[in-house]
Amino acid sequence: MKRKKKFVFNWRKYFFETLSMFIAVVSAFALSNWSQDRRDSNAEREILKAVVNALNNDLITIENNKSGNIFAKKSCVYLRDLITNKPVNQDSIQDYYNNVFADFSFTPNKTGYEGLTSKGLDIIKDDLLRVRITYYYNYYFDVLTKIEEQNEAVQAFKNYFFPINNVLANYMEFNDKGELIEIKQPIEISELDKKKIYSYLWQLESSREFKIMIYTQLETQLKVVLQHVKTTLDEMN
Repeated sequence: MKRKKKFVFNWRKYFFETLSMFIAVVSAFALSNWSQDRRDSNAEREILKAVVNALNNDLITIENNKSGNIFAKKSCVYLRDLITNKPVNQDSIQDYYNNVFADFSFTPNKTGYEGLTSKGLDIIKDDLLRVRITYYYNYYFDVLTKIEEQNEAVQAFKNYFFPINNVLANYMEFNDKGELIEIKQPIEISELDKKKIYSYLWQLESSREFKIMIYTQLETQLKVVLQHVKTTLDEMN
């Protein structure tokens, strides 16, 4: 009678096979996560670079517009002094006169932010940076957009340029190219015309002062965001 062959379970063999499969699965999962993290980091880096470029362009525009409004406000003072027959420098008369009515508009550059939202805001790991970028683009842009939509400077040009120009035209001197070179003094106009011009200049100055305040706040906020983005990029490199 034949003896049945005893079955011996080779636990070592199956243990190492199971361990090998486990290690392979975990490694594949880890590699997949690493690859995804790397793609996300690269995407975050590229988005932040685009944000930096957009913010730099915005900062230049804001600084120029702020300076333009400061000079426009100064031009209102110049024109008021001219009308009251105070001594003024006529060499820059054309610049001052033009800037009393000049318009300095700001068109926000949302390229970087649009790229960020298309990828998903969560791609930025720094919570504070994400909040700052979102607040800058959503809150400050909305405020500035509403101001630009009102377009007070263009409206002021329509409302105030011609009444002021009609009063001062008799005192203007032009060169052969048709450029304003002098507004002769003394300027003798009625008290009513003088008060009207003063009221126009006061409203123009108030509008400039408001825009200067908004641009100053926006400039401060933008510089904070810009520095935070640059610091984050430096840490990623």
